[in-house]
Amino acid sequence: MPDLTPVADLPPSAEIASRLESLLRDRETVLRELEPRALPTVDPVAYQTAASHRAVIRQLTDALERVAAGTYGLCGRCGEPIAPARLEVLPQASACIGCQSLVDAA
Repeated sequence: MPDLTPVADLPPSAEIASRLESLLRDRETVLRELEPRALPTVDPVAYQTAASHRAVIRQLTDALERVAAGTYGLCGRCGEPIAPARLEVLPQASACIGCQSLVDAA
């Protein structure tokens, strides 16, 4: 059974934002290191890795926007709280496990 702990049980917004910003900086650093060789004809692995990092950077930026808007921790599909354990593992998560499972199955 999923943990439906209220969003109020999440750490303070400043702490969440700090963690997200740290993760964002880490991803941006790796991306800067990859970009000189991240061309499909030069290094296809670096190219795909860079693309994955860009996607996570977008997710982290979106999560920071949700923190600022006061909607962090709420599922973007159903509006229910996202389990704190899920946010601990995947702090940029924008959907609860149930809704993400539906998206992944589609």
